Amino acid sequence: MEKIIVPTQYDLPLDRFYIVAITLNTFKGRRHVDVQVFRPNAGDDELEPLRDLGLVAPADPSVPPEILQGATEEAALRCILEAFTAEESRALADYLEQRYAEHIEKITVCPMDIPVPMGVAPLAGITEGKSTGFIRFDTVRDYPLSFPAHGFYDLEAHAPLDSE
Repeated sequence: MEKIIVPTQYDLPLDRFYIVAITLNTFKGRRHVDVQVFRPNAGDDELEPLRDLGLVAPADPSVPPEILQGATEEAALRCILEAFTAEESRALADYLEQRYAEHIEKITVCPMDIPVPMGVAPLAGITEGKSTGFIRFDTVRDYPLSFPAHGFYDLEAHAPLDSE
């Protein structure tokens, strides 16, 4: 299993900006499944202190206007609240490595790109579907961490096992 931890190269006025991604060997009949791990259910009390820190940028000009309809600064800020602190991301990576080593090809921990562009929405807001869903790590028996962690996956982005 490969473990990549990328330190931040800049200072930010907050400590919650590390993202964690894993690649599973196989999952639900697919191979090399990428999972974006995030912290769900951040409270509104965590949102307020972020509002005036300049953490959200205007929309990327390449994003079609129809996608941006309804885009809000709050949604972009909630993406930041789904990130982990340096301590949380290290603890989560260590836990995933110990508990699921035989199932994980790679764990990547890296800083989130700031500012977050308008039009980005939090992962927790995605509806589960036929090929998309969440792994709720924090509901597993004996989960040792003090914070919740969920992982979003999209099976359509990966080839079926029998195609290789």
